[in-house]
Amino acid sequence: MTPLETILVVGIIFLIVLFMGHPLAFTLGGLGIIFGATLWGNPGVLNLFVRSTNNLITSIAYASIPLFIFMGAVLERSGAADDLFESMYVILGRLRGGLAITTVVICTLLAAASGIIGASITVMGMLALPSMLKHRYNPELATGTIMAAGCLGTLIPPSIILIIYGAQAQISIGKLFAGGIGAGLVLSGLYIAYIFVLCLLKPKSGPAIAPEEAGKYTSQQKIVLAIKSILPTLGLILMVLGSILFGVATPTEAAALGAVGALLIAALHHRLNWQMVKEASFATMKTTAMIMYIILTASMFTSVFLGLGGGQVISGIVNGLNMNRWLILSVILFIVYIMGMFIDSYGVLLIGVPIFTPVVYALGFDPIWFAIIFAVMIQMSYLSPPFAYAVFYLRGIAPKEISTAQLYRACFPFMALQVISLIILSLFPAIITWLPSKIM
Repeated sequence: MTPLETILVVGIIFLIVLFMGHPLAFTLGGLGIIFGATLWGNPGVLNLFVRSTNNLITSIAYASIPLFIFMGAVLERSGAADDLFESMYVILGRLRGGLAITTVVICTLLAAASGIIGASITVMGMLALPSMLKHRYNPELATGTIMAAGCLGTLIPPSIILIIYGAQAQISIGKLFAGGIGAGLVLSGLYIAYIFVLCLLKPKSGPAIAPEEAGKYTSQQKIVLAIKSILPTLGLILMVLGSILFGVATPTEAAALGAVGALLIAALHHRLNWQMVKEASFATMKTTAMIMYIILTASMFTSVFLGLGGGQVISGIVNGLNMNRWLILSVILFIVYIMGMFIDSYGVLLIGVPIFTPVVYALGFDPIWFAIIFAVMIQMSYLSPPFAYAVFYLRGIAPKEISTAQLYRACFPFMALQVISLIILSLFPAIITWLPSKIM
């Protein structure tokens, strides 16, 4: 068979096995071995997988992943998010849409403190959703805000997605973190602006809390409450990100600092005990094992895919389009979007980076800029039906009266905002590239 025919067979079999419901890691690893032994016919394919495993477990770039996950797991159990929501609720509650805006602000802080998507959506689903529904918020606005803002951790450092991207594409993780800050704040700002305008035009979508409820605290008490709740988390964020961006520590060293800082915050909230540390450690082991296993099997699959000529086929197709480079980039991003509808974020990342990165570099796009644009597409995949992972995270804790169809509908306005962010970041690439060029 020609390389094109081979790749078509690989793609069709992959989709069939994936739609049969098998876990992504087993699908990628199993098909990688089968295709390597049959279609490629390379007797050294098993040795290739051994080398992939060795490269994975000896890469220092991945050492920060369990530390950042542990930091997020401890913060999730420390009560920091509870205090943040209470203080922001008191400060912004009198504003139309104030509870939804509060949710976006806290999710932005949580993203900068942990970078774990599932944790942010789950925590805010338990804290913010009952409060918004109690104050008669539109259910789709309430749930859409939680799902979209909870996914900001894909962009705002310390993003696990950016760590893996940097390790795969051999790009400085510190530069990716610096680039992700601007893009993450753009998205966060778009969410807040959308909520504000929507509630201004349709006040019933996000009514303000009652004056008597807002009057429980004096202005001085509000300031004290905000300082007590925000300063510890903000201090942790500045310690972790500042040490990376100013070259004081590597991402791995900063992750270790973050883990210690999270334990100190838990102690300040009187939540530091053996049970909490044990639960956080088990959660870290499970999440790390899942991520690393997908990284390993995806590396196996993409190695065989590229060995079968997949990279050359896709490069040939894209280069043969004879279009403006921005149109070619749009085609690539559309393919990534379609992949994200059916494959989880780590699968999209680990399959897409080796295939599309060389093509994009050949087109002359900045590597840091494209990496952040890719991360925005991955964030969109969390909201994209049918396998919208943010929907499934929230479905587990949302009230039964909110249907799954409502959760899907709630995603669409925020997906439109993500598309707008792509346009803004394309028109003004310095939003991404300026900070890495100045600091790193």
